Amino acid sequence: MTKNGLRNALEARTFVVAPGCYDALSARIAEQHGFGAVYMSGLAVTASLLARPDLELLGMAEMVRQADLIVSAVKIPVIADADTGYGGLSNVDRTVQAYQQAGVAAIHLEDQASPKRCGQTSGVRLIEAEAMASKLRVAVNTRGAGDMLIIGRTDAFRVNGVDEAIRRANLYAETGVDLLFVDGVSLPEDFRRIREGVRGKLVGSIVEVNAPARTRAEDLKAMGYSVAIHPISSILATAGTLDRLMADLRESGDTGKEFRNMMTYRSLNELLGIERYHRMWDGTN
Repeated sequence: MTKNGLRNALEARTFVVAPGCYDALSARIAEQHGFGAVYMSGLAVTASLLARPDLELLGMAEMVRQADLIVSAVKIPVIADADTGYGGLSNVDRTVQAYQQAGVAAIHLEDQASPKRCGQTSGVRLIEAEAMASKLRVAVNTRGAGDMLIIGRTDAFRVNGVDEAIRRANLYAETGVDLLFVDGVSLPEDFRRIREGVRGKLVGSIVEVNAPARTRAEDLKAMGYSVAIHPISSILATAGTLDRLMADLRESGDTGKEFRNMMTYRSLNELLGIERYHRMWDGTN
């Protein structure tokens, strides 16, 4: 799939699985394994850059900069977290323009009050549904005829339950957004009820919250979802591997125990495309 191919995939009813990424390297690895898109997670980027939780600590410019670096590293579409739009209607307008200029294929905007929290945590606060609908209308108008998709996200599921989440998603669908996203869902039966109640194409988020995810991408495909994202799998795997590596290195003084989980130096350089630069230096490219 090309960088701008996400819209075509959705129009062709092609189910898209997008692993989470937080930097150019994690996106490149996903692309190498044949995924047709990647998802830039706000939680993962915040953890990677700041080692702090997902509390909207990164601003729009920082998130767009990270998206731009990821887009530059891969040929597949990048779906990006744009949080709350980073302010009011004028901020949403600027946010959409900035992500468009970075070349991302889609962004989602959520109906949390700022500063937001990770949608899987407690204490989430929502803005009024009509206020969110106004934000989404601005986003769609600002996007104009461009290829970037707008995803309307609601975090109402964990706050007010499935009925309010469905109501909000249907309200947001009327703004002209391309996809709807109900966050905070984990059980197949809840995903199914949302699919049955929401009018429009849906994104489903598969998250490992202290245990293996209870719903698989194939389950969402069978229900009629359009996109499945795995937003934090990569950052959880990276953090777990690094934690074990540092513990073993501190205890034993070497990396032998964890070497089996490490990419080799040669493989890393191959992934980074070093041969292209060797040919360039040798004048054979």
